[in-house]
Amino acid sequence: MREIKYLSPTSISKYAEDPDEFYLNYLADNRPPRMAQTQPMSIGSAFDAYVKSFLHQSLFGVGNDPKFEFQTLFEAQVEACNRDWAIVHGKQAFDVYKKCGALSDLMLELQHSVGTPRFEIDMMGVVDAHREGVTKQLGGVTFLGKPDVFYINRAGTYVILDFKVNGWCSKRTVSPMPGYLRLRNQTGPAGGPHKDCMAMSWGGQMINVAHFLEMLNDDWARQLTIYAWLCGMEVGQDFIVAIDQLVCTPSGLQFPTVRVAEHRLRVKADHQWKVYAEAEHLWEIARSPHFFRDLPLEESQTKCRMLDKRAEALCGEASTEDQIFAALTTKRAR
Repeated sequence: MREIKYLSPTSISKYAEDPDEFYLNYLADNRPPRMAQTQPMSIGSAFDAYVKSFLHQSLFGVGNDPKFEFQTLFEAQVEACNRDWAIVHGKQAFDVYKKCGALSDLMLELQHSVGTPRFEIDMMGVVDAHREGVTKQLGGVTFLGKPDVFYINRAGTYVILDFKVNGWCSKRTVSPMPGYLRLRNQTGPAGGPHKDCMAMSWGGQMINVAHFLEMLNDDWARQLTIYAWLCGMEVGQDFIVAIDQLVCTPSGLQFPTVRVAEHRLRVKADHQWKVYAEAEHLWEIARSPHFFRDLPLEESQTKCRMLDKRAEALCGEASTEDQIFAALTTKRAR
């Protein structure tokens, strides 16, 4: 059984879905090869590289930090097998985001922010929280996250921004998450807020006060909450989660038709504590000899040994070349 070094939003979601798969992917002595990055995964990574390199260059100048140059970001996030396709399609996604006005509005937000906006690739840190009346179990949880943009707006509110590209390769129209503040069209004027959105100024920005993010997408709420903690927020503190979601409709042409849904919401303090409690529990059992707590210790260890053998068999089924390739995959999937 491996020693786990950190938890990520993806790994926590995996445990919630299937503890056996979590064990195979993160704890087995011989972890099976990971799935190669697919084209739907690579489009989000390519778009991310275009946006971050543009924003960083616009705010700080060309050559200010080599790690934010487009080619560096692109090659770090997009697998070699997808690069020829992703560089073209990622550029199209970026061009739509720019032409519909979403990029210019984001630039205005960042230019008026307090301090220096941050564009992160990987962040790792220990979050050590204690809620009054709850016994503290561990010395914190180590998290790994990949926040896209973090800034403090002019009112002093922390904002965690994440980009999503949904349905680029889909054969069906993908609808935006409900509750958006604005839905920008690829051509023509932008639409207004979602019918269930109640737009109100909070913390220096217009947000949807009718919903909290966890009410609409629990996985996204967990992801952005962990990013907020890694950027310095305390568990339970208020911050704004900003999601610019590119949703796609097949066009019958080379590229889909794209709309950009802008979401600005919060995550309830109680939900943050729930996320932390779940992560703390997983951190404790993943680092203990008793992983499957629904079983007695001996039965849990027997099951772990069976899963270790299964993982070893899965590794054996892959060629050496496949294993090397798999070890290099899945830099950034959306």
